[in-house]
Amino acid sequence: MSKIIIYLGSLLVVVNTIIGLLISKYLLFNWLSVDVVLIINTTLIFKLSSGNISNGYKISLSFIYPVLCIASLILAILSPNEFNDNYYVIAFILILLIEISLYIIAKNLKLINNIK
Repeated sequence: MSKIIIYLGSLLVVVNTIIGLLISKYLLFNWLSVDVVLIINTTLIFKLSSGNISNGYKISLSFIYPVLCIASLILAILSPNEFNDNYYVIAFILILLIEISLYIIAKNLKLINNIK
């Protein structure tokens, strides 16, 4: 299952890169932002599927991560072509923070329960 995640994420990055090279109105900032979103979310989903996390957390996070990934992709595509005063990038960073926090909580919750 984890190889499929890596292959699918890599395929999506390659397709986005090809689209970025072919379409002139697809700005470089948006193209690279979408690539970063895809790489980060592929890595998180891979770590989730191959990690030592309870099955309940894996199932719930496997539904939450794609929804947050789609929201990040929409923000990356719609963001303006500048880095300063870009609220889309701020929202993307907040979504990334939420995803990483959920992963850390799910990973460490087993350790917290064993300590009690």
